[in-house]
Amino acid sequence: MRRIFAPLGMAILFILTQIVAVTVVKPFKDAGMEAFENPSDPMNIVQIIVVLLVFTFLILLIAKYREEMVRYIVLFFFFMASISIFQAFFYFLVPSLSLPLSIAISIMMLILLIKYPEWYVVDFFGIFLAGGIAAIFAISLAIPYIIILLILLAVYDIISVHKTRHMVRLAENIVASRLPLLMVVPRKASFSYLKGEFGQGERDAVYMGLGDMIMPGVLIAASYMEYGISGFLATLGGALIGYVALMLLISRGPQPGLPYLNGGAIAAYLLIHFL
Repeated sequence: MRRIFAPLGMAILFILTQIVAVTVVKPFKDAGMEAFENPSDPMNIVQIIVVLLVFTFLILLIAKYREEMVRYIVLFFFFMASISIFQAFFYFLVPSLSLPLSIAISIMMLILLIKYPEWYVVDFFGIFLAGGIAAIFAISLAIPYIIILLILLAVYDIISVHKTRHMVRLAENIVASRLPLLMVVPRKASFSYLKGEFGQGERDAVYMGLGDMIMPGVLIAASYMEYGISGFLATLGGALIGYVALMLLISRGPQPGLPYLNGGAIAAYLLIHFL
């Protein structure tokens, strides 16, 4: 049961993230929250990949010399992004108070992540932020470009984990700095993310990067926009099949998540699109 609990818990976090994404994707579109002015511009993909590569390079470079600096740089960008995302959430509940509420929640989040970044704190805020980011990208790219982006990122994930291994080093830095860029589900009750070590000895938790939550979620949310609940359930189901395959292989060591998660979601989307 202990072996099953943590992967099952991570699957629940993944599902909750996608529910958040499809809940807000239409309101976000109505509010004009697209990241790009023209969703059909192929250069949008180039921009995303360049930003990803530059961000990863900078984090690894800074971590090599000033590990503590990485933590505060990432937390600053996390804080700034959270203001916009939480403002969008609150806009549809209490429009007149959306900005002050989003700032208040983001400040509270920042304090908790600095003072007490335990796994459940990281997971709680990660669900909302990953879901919100997935929804924004879903309305910012045409579906053909989403599929191309997911394939390119899956290939990049394979290279970065198995060849260059810089993604493994990045994950180690994230855990060492207790950054909110991973979802964490413990394998035992005594686990603490504050003391966790990634890749050393027997793992006490299951880890999944926020990118693994966000990127398949982009296609899941876009499928919901196109096909409604059937599109959501199909692509979510495809991603979960990929997740099961990933969990079966994870015992061998760190695995790239996007080939399985993105691949499952893409296969399911193509299936409903051409049937």
